[in-house]
Amino acid sequence: MNLDNLSGSELVLLASFFAIYISQGLTPEQVGTLADFFSALGDNLALLSS
Repeated sequence: MNLDNLSGSELVLLASFFAIYISQGLTPEQVGTLADFFSALGDNLALLSS
């Protein structure tokens, strides 16, 4: 799959499905930790791309 070919709506949908899938069976605290991790990952990727 090439992410460059997806529309903004498709990327949001993909992210939503992925978030739901990886959060199944986790506690709210674990989901929060994952959210913090992926936010930090996204911030670092944005820094590297500029």
